[in-house]
Amino acid sequence: MENWGAMLVELGLKLWRELLYILPYLAIGVFLEAVIRTFKWHVRIRKALTRFGLVSIVFATLLGAMSPLCACATLPLVISLLLAGLPLAPAVSLLVTSPLMSPASYTMLSGMLGLGWANMVLVSAIFLGLFAGYLTHWLRNFGFSEDVIFKKKLPEGDFHDPDYPVEELRCECGKQLSHRVDRCTHNKFLVFLAKFWEGAIKIGKFAMIGLIIEVVVTSFVPNQWIINLLSGEGLAPIFALTFATIPLHLPQVTAASMIFGFFLPDPGEAIALAKGPGIAMLVGGPVTALPVMGVFISMFRPRVVLLYLALCVTGTLFLALTVRVLPISL
Repeated sequence: MENWGAMLVELGLKLWRELLYILPYLAIGVFLEAVIRTFKWHVRIRKALTRFGLVSIVFATLLGAMSPLCACATLPLVISLLLAGLPLAPAVSLLVTSPLMSPASYTMLSGMLGLGWANMVLVSAIFLGLFAGYLTHWLRNFGFSEDVIFKKKLPEGDFHDPDYPVEELRCECGKQLSHRVDRCTHNKFLVFLAKFWEGAIKIGKFAMIGLIIEVVVTSFVPNQWIINLLSGEGLAPIFALTFATIPLHLPQVTAASMIFGFFLPDPGEAIALAKGPGIAMLVGGPVTALPVMGVFISMFRPRVVLLYLALCVTGTLFLALTVRVLPISL
């Protein structure tokens, strides 16, 4: 029993040290996202997407990279934009890019893995958004036009309406603390504080999940094979990680937190994460988040689901294989 107590204390101390190290970056990221959500800058850009034709693919990609919305919140938004007249191509760009990057993701990647990795994931997110958008546009005349992508005609109405008949798309944002504060006070500062709290809970939860998994695995499971996989320079680790992460719910912050513990067990140590496997996990994992795929399968025709998966997998492999041979250090 004493051994169990000592072991739990050791695990708690290790988790606490790693949490303290990433805490400033978590706070900065949550602060930036709270500012964006308070002033609704991403909403203003989003409303303009339906008016810019092919250029909207670029705008949608950039919006996805700066938006504080997670993948699960982005999909209902994308469907509502499609119903409002947005072409499928920019909708796919937004859906691909949003899980890969956000202000919080960028700051936490910078703190946990270094500025080089944060910039590389940002560039990868933008590339993947543009690649997915323009390829989807090219396929528009091959069974991917907006009028044939849904399994069934969706009922008209506002997704924010609590009585909207499609439960998977019904927005629950009206129940959030920040919306209640806004309705009661209309005070921007109080709304900002509420949104900061919401962001801290949401992002902190995903960071803690990653850190807990890493602490437990490094303490109880022989993990040299994981380290070999993530630090491997060959092709096998890239393909293994790309396909292994498809069925996992692995948000960006969780993936980064898991990697962080393997390669930076004590602040200040060198990171030995290989470029190809790193991109395979940091891009391939978040872009196929399991809850998103569940809604995707229930709402869209199978060919649209297969297109999305094909774009994500081929884009991830291309990025990982390309970064692997580039003469850059991260």
